[in-house]
Amino acid sequence: MNFTSRLRKKFSLILDGAMGTELCRRGISIELPLWSAGVLLENPEIVKQIHMDYIKAGADIITTNTFRTNSRTFLKAGLTKKDAFSATKMAASIARSAINTLKPDRKIWIAGSISPLEDCYQPELSPDYETALIEHRENAMWLAEAGVDFILIETMNTFREAIAASKVSLETKLPVITSFILDTNGNIFDGSDLFITYTELKNLGIQGFSINCTQHSIISQVIDNYLTKITLPVAVYANAGIYDKEFGWKDNPDFTPDNYANIAHAWISKGVKIVGGCCGTTPEHIKKISSKTRSPE
Repeated sequence: MNFTSRLRKKFSLILDGAMGTELCRRGISIELPLWSAGVLLENPEIVKQIHMDYIKAGADIITTNTFRTNSRTFLKAGLTKKDAFSATKMAASIARSAINTLKPDRKIWIAGSISPLEDCYQPELSPDYETALIEHRENAMWLAEAGVDFILIETMNTFREAIAASKVSLETKLPVITSFILDTNGNIFDGSDLFITYTELKNLGIQGFSINCTQHSIISQVIDNYLTKITLPVAVYANAGIYDKEFGWKDNPDFTPDNYANIAHAWISKGVKIVGGCCGTTPEHIKKISSKTRSPE
């Protein structure tokens, strides 16, 4: 069974949680521009351990640590395109090794992560459409060559770049899920209307539509407003806090694993197909979601 076929099944799937903030929580220093990708060059074993911890917590999908393994970022860090390619292949290999080491009694899918080419919270830095096509085509082809099960285009902050990344990712013939970061009004960060964007992407041929890196209350509002209008499988994975354009990141002390599990259960009961965690979430969040929502295959 391929991932597209699995999406058509009735039962929900559990995505893993954060990688970058989880590395920080475990005492690993991650700095820009490489962010979480830097650990691939220095301490790849901890990436494998985090993948394994999410699988043991109940995740059905683990996400490659490729959020910043694109050529643009590696060149900023004084490295090469070849280095970026090697890091992408390594990240996928580490994810596969985590699965092979654990040998879980259920199928674990590998999502190949593609991020915005510039800062997630600064859509004004997003490159023009033609540039995005070229650079995201490279990202997508590397992930396909690395053997991921599907491509997860994450934290998109502009309509333009999301369309470009989705179009070239579909060229790989792999399933594609495209995910957006939303502002406090429920719009994409560049001000684009979410449902209009969804319609364009559905027509393009993506297999799933998603929201991530967004506070849970905003996601809940979007689900209530749009879920019945969206015919593609929907994925959501919330932050453990909230990002405000004026004040920056703020933690939410009420976002406990138990509370998030209750929220995730409500989302799944309304028809959301995939639920996981974004910045600040941990294996414990995923464990609680799995315990609360796990359905038999």
